[in-house]
Amino acid sequence: MLTVGVDVGGTNIKSALIEVGDVKDASSYRISKFVSIPTQASEGRDAVVANIIKSIEHFDWRACDIIAVATAGTVDWDSGEIVYATNTIPNYTGTKLSKILSEHFGKRVVVINDAVSALIAEGFLGAGKRYDSVMMFTIGTGLGASFLTGKTLDSDTIVDTRLGHYVLHDDGRECTCGQKGCAEQYVSATALKRYGNDNLYQLFHTSDIVKKKVLSDYYKDLSKVIARSIELYDPALVVIGGGVIEMSEYWWQNFLKEYKSKCSAPIAPASLGNKAGVLGSVYANINGVFKNQ
Repeated sequence: MLTVGVDVGGTNIKSALIEVGDVKDASSYRISKFVSIPTQASEGRDAVVANIIKSIEHFDWRACDIIAVATAGTVDWDSGEIVYATNTIPNYTGTKLSKILSEHFGKRVVVINDAVSALIAEGFLGAGKRYDSVMMFTIGTGLGASFLTGKTLDSDTIVDTRLGHYVLHDDGRECTCGQKGCAEQYVSATALKRYGNDNLYQLFHTSDIVKKKVLSDYYKDLSKVIARSIELYDPALVVIGGGVIEMSEYWWQNFLKEYKSKCSAPIAPASLGNKAGVLGSVYANINGVFKNQ
């Protein structure tokens, strides 16, 4: 089976041509081509939709059995509509993305949330495949948090928790959602880069006392958000993914010391890297139950 998977983030749109053998076996998902282009999120809905189309048209999509898209924003599972998005992508809220893409390509296109897509990949193919319930945090431009309550893929078992907009610090930093003190303003790659290090490798290797305090606060804030998720959802496993986890060898052990002082739930780094979004969207298209997609 030949498929296209797309992962729309706040910074880049990643797309892949994926050959699938056994749909339940991670090793049979073979990515033969992988492309990344700028999202151009600040230019708004029309530019983002045009770039999603461009990312799919990098491949011979007519030969594909499936097109699947994971995107930033809260997505209605059954319809593929963006029911809520922050000002990171202006005018994105209300976009009937599944309908727009299906009409453009003349074939069924399934659209789901990007954090949910990463969760599906890890929950069925990756770090969480042996667990009945999995909470996943995706740390990238923002902070995604989604919960898999069982091994059936439908609107009842997938929860987009929006814990990235849980108010972690009262009257804290302004968020693109309009609130102040949201978790993603403290626990995201964007939050870390505000300290003058666009290159996060340099930040994680810093000897500067002030920046070491930044990292210490980051570990504490991430642990607090996870503790809140455990309190609300009681997952069997917590998985941490997103771009920052690709540098886990430089920070994971320091973070674990803080985490274990607050939480006892099993935790693991994501195992599928930056391919989780495209893999999860394809897996959902093949195995998910949708009412209007």
